[in-house]
Amino acid sequence: MASEASANQGPILFWCGVAVAEFGAIQPGPGHLWSPTSYVAAALLAGVGLLSVKAAGHLRTEEARQRLRLGGYLTGALLVAYQAGAAPQATEPGRVVWLLLYALAAVMAVMSHRVPRQGKPVLLIATGVDPRTLRIRLAREPGTVAVYRTERATDELRDLEARYGLVLVVGHEHDPKVKERLSASGLSREIPDIAEREVVVAGPRPFKRYVSGALTRLAVPRSQIRFENGHKV
Repeated sequence: MASEASANQGPILFWCGVAVAEFGAIQPGPGHLWSPTSYVAAALLAGVGLLSVKAAGHLRTEEARQRLRLGGYLTGALLVAYQAGAAPQATEPGRVVWLLLYALAAVMAVMSHRVPRQGKPVLLIATGVDPRTLRIRLAREPGTVAVYRTERATDELRDLEARYGLVLVVGHEHDPKVKERLSASGLSREIPDIAEREVVVAGPRPFKRYVSGALTRLAVPRSQIRFENGHKV
């Protein structure tokens, strides 16, 4: 929660700074009152920070949220650099200094807000895998979600269901109910964030082919899908 609050404060503080800089850049000069335009422009720019936080909340991935923040930082930096450089009272050396400062700020924003490439959570969709092998994997990789098709729910599988949240799909491979649960609609209902996971499919060739078709319909990138033999899970 603390990191999320910090991520939200960054755009707000940044755009408030842009508002202050713009407010100073468009000053009317000594002995003149600030124009209403100055106040309106500053208020609008500060509001952009709030709107960017709201917009980021509607994006599905952290990468997309980071790209939105970076776009805002770069836009704000260029806006202030342009306004300061175009101000009537700005000198040529002053324009160069402003541009250099904001170019540096833009580079620092990009470097400090780069999203670390972390491994995606894993979804295992399998059948015919030894339950003991399945237990080892689930214990070794916290956060892994497993969907397992079996013809009979044994006590060991029920224990994995209770202990690790194993999603059991019980029935014959040609059972319409089983095929529906492993279809695109069934998997998206069971695993709403499936497109954001690394998906491992293990089992015989017909099973992998069927699940692969469902993943294609769900627009899961091929780079996130891996096929394994049951004994390698």
